[in-house]
Amino acid sequence: MRVEGQDDGTPRLAREVADTAQRVVTGGVFYLLGWIVVSVASDLNAQHLVSTYGVGLAFIALALMRVWPRPPAPGATRRALEAWLDRKWTVVLSTAALWGTVLSWILVDPHFAPGRSAALLCTIAFATAFAHNYCLRRERALLGVALIYLPAPFLLPYTDEGLAVSATVGAYSIYLAIVLLRSYREYQQQLDLYDALRHQRDQYERLSRIDPLTGLANRRFFGGALEHLVGESRRHGRPLSMLVMDLDHFKRVNDELGHDAGDACLARFGDRMREVFTASGAHLARLGGEEFGVLLPGLGAGAAAELAEAMRASLVERSLQLREGPLALTVSIGVAGFDPGDGQDGSELYRAADRAMYRAKGEGRNRVRVGGA
Repeated sequence: MRVEGQDDGTPRLAREVADTAQRVVTGGVFYLLGWIVVSVASDLNAQHLVSTYGVGLAFIALALMRVWPRPPAPGATRRALEAWLDRKWTVVLSTAALWGTVLSWILVDPHFAPGRSAALLCTIAFATAFAHNYCLRRERALLGVALIYLPAPFLLPYTDEGLAVSATVGAYSIYLAIVLLRSYREYQQQLDLYDALRHQRDQYERLSRIDPLTGLANRRFFGGALEHLVGESRRHGRPLSMLVMDLDHFKRVNDELGHDAGDACLARFGDRMREVFTASGAHLARLGGEEFGVLLPGLGAGAAAELAEAMRASLVERSLQLREGPLALTVSIGVAGFDPGDGQDGSELYRAADRAMYRAKGEGRNRVRVGGA
């Protein structure tokens, strides 16, 4: 059994979702506070009462949309993760566009003159925070910064704020672009490091349960699967069978062809096992040396013995193909079935299959024998 999956980038995307969920929560409140400061400074309640409260309510609605819905649960599909990100980016960019619209209004309406300095300070702060916090997607982040900030350098020359202020605000836009691109690169490097550490962890975990030569489960993982399946069999009354297989006269392969050929022989035998034991839920393992095991949940000893015979016969009919040429090899197989009502455990099932295998060896090899747990 190969325990190996394909990585389509979903774990990396899930990390981006988690980071976005952390960064998106608090930002909307500050846009609302900025609008309140500008409104109070400009005394808008007397001039634009409806518009003042309408903009405030819009900022409140966008702030609430940042925290709901929550991110998809762990294990969500890539499509669900992308959909959640798209929704959050829509909210974030809508907030940026609303502030940019408000800033344009502030800069062209004389009633806002007392509050323009506060509006410019808020704009610089919002754009800087956006460049740092939302650098996860470069193009979207650039759009967000542009929506927040660009009304300032374009419209300031038409106000009475002075040339120095206009030039400073214009120059700061270059700094924002540099900061955003640098933050984006740093974030991608963090994701690359996260991927490397995750792949290393997955590799260590895989090595802890997979035999590297054959790609089958190793003895440790097989033992855990045995205890689990015995428990499932006992709880649900399902049949369970185990096979123990040992290659006949394997020492001759190493002695006559060398250990490299012996390793290749074991690997090809593992491939042949995967061809024969295709039943759903089958657990295939290399138990050590030239000994292999198979767990067959849902099958009684009779059906398992038929599969064991098919495995034995396949080696007789089709030799294993090595670089040195075809290798005629036989196998002795012991089969045992687990009785859920006997109160026995996995170790007894293993010993019964092992005894049956040794009986097959003792009776001349290249045969299947069935024992009882």
